[in-house]
Amino acid sequence: MKKTALVWCQTLVSGAVIGVVGTFTYRLGAAYNIPYGLIVTLLVVGALCLLSGGRGGKMGLWHEFAHAFVSTAVTWGIALASTQSSSVVAMGGSALTTFWSLHASIVWLYGIFLVQFFVMFLPASLRARFTDEQASEEDSSPENSSQEVGE
Repeated sequence: MKKTALVWCQTLVSGAVIGVVGTFTYRLGAAYNIPYGLIVTLLVVGALCLLSGGRGGKMGLWHEFAHAFVSTAVTWGIALASTQSSSVVAMGGSALTTFWSLHASIVWLYGIFLVQFFVMFLPASLRARFTDEQASEEDSSPENSSQEVGE
């Protein structure tokens, strides 16, 4: 029971952390029309979503959904909490001159959900590498009495 609560906490905290950190790093390179921050951040979002599903074992899809919900909620919360004078998520202005400096915010706000949505529907053969099925089976049984120590 304790391990299950710990795994859920890890899933929720990693979703919140990537929402905050990603919101501050996605604009790297956008001013020079090379959005490396956006690409790396979206790859990290997908990897963390996949790993949170792997930590969840048989409940992996629910962990991925929770990760997607928390990270998207944190990202949109930061974006909507900004005011006219100070904005973390820049949506337009005269200083934004390149394509990616104008559109990186939109790609980030919708991409954070779409990448995780894509990860949720990966085939089972790809997801099996990241799932800890053996550990979840050991946790579900109260005692592992079938193993013999000395043979």
